[in-house]
Amino acid sequence: MQPIGIYIHVPFCRSKCGYCDFYSLTREDLREIYVKRVIEEIYTYENKGITADTLFLGGGTPSLLTESEVGRLVDACRQIFSLRGETTMEANPDSVSLSYLKAIQNAGINRISFGAQSGVDQELQALGRRHSTEQIKQAVIWAREAGLDNLSLDIMVGIPYQTSETLKTTLDFMTELQPEHLSCYLLKIEEGTPFYRQHAENLCADEDRTADFYLQTVEMLQNSGYFQYEISNFSKIGYKSQHNLKYWRCKEYLGFGAAAHSFFGGKRFYHSASIEEYLTLPDFAIVPDGDGGGIDEQILLQLRLCEGVNVETIPDHTWAEQLLIRSKKYQKAGFMQLNGGRLAFTPEGFLVSNKILAELLAD
Repeated sequence: MQPIGIYIHVPFCRSKCGYCDFYSLTREDLREIYVKRVIEEIYTYENKGITADTLFLGGGTPSLLTESEVGRLVDACRQIFSLRGETTMEANPDSVSLSYLKAIQNAGINRISFGAQSGVDQELQALGRRHSTEQIKQAVIWAREAGLDNLSLDIMVGIPYQTSETLKTTLDFMTELQPEHLSCYLLKIEEGTPFYRQHAENLCADEDRTADFYLQTVEMLQNSGYFQYEISNFSKIGYKSQHNLKYWRCKEYLGFGAAAHSFFGGKRFYHSASIEEYLTLPDFAIVPDGDGGGIDEQILLQLRLCEGVNVETIPDHTWAEQLLIRSKKYQKAGFMQLNGGRLAFTPEGFLVSNKILAELLAD
């Protein structure tokens, strides 16, 4: 059995950002019992011969956990899954200190991902972020002092008040901090969020300008030594996110905690987005979600990567031939390219990839 990835969802936040539709809540009083419950679930996999080579603590705000709680979660994964390799923890810049970062590094965290989002204070305030640009800079300095030499920063594109000029300010600010990795996400205003109710789209650039922002991001980051390897992700050589690559390459992973998703043993399943159900139901509120890993799903996920899909290795030759035929018009339009048997999107193609994929994978 190949080593799998482990994801642990930490659903606690001090406050909810207006754009966020991830499952989180402002109930830190449940933190200790929640960590205990996650460890109980991890131990249900004891003596099953499963190993892991990545761990990702996501949220929410995992940096609201105490140093001890982080250490207990990492230790449980080491005990049950013989965990070795990339161990990532998400953090908000305002929720860390030098002593905290040293402690989690000693506990086994070797990669930190800060939710920076913007290098412009007005934009951070519009997003509802609790930190400033100065706190981003300080958090990065502390992370380096703590010995964390694999650091990622999140950036949001197409946000309220953003212009081409302020985006350049953000990208210059982030690259000057010299992280090993950058994740750059286009803002999507989801139904049910405060941004949706407040019609925050009126404060954002239109679709065409946002597309220009995306292409500006790709160009500026590549000129600064960050190579795009996925629709939203860029890294220096040797620093791709090994955990997230498991998702895009359709590799197995187990998710623990409320709202966490899994793909294991050919099946997809997830936990209910309810901390109450997760804490009380005997099966940890697991919901079956059908089979996973089919050819169409593999192609869908691999085409998120700049390396694309190796058409020559698709076992169903009729399927592969159909994919090549359907993609020809997109190759001519500059949205896709075929190199050495690999079919992949161009940066321009990533912007319209959902529509193209719907046609490529249609029955």
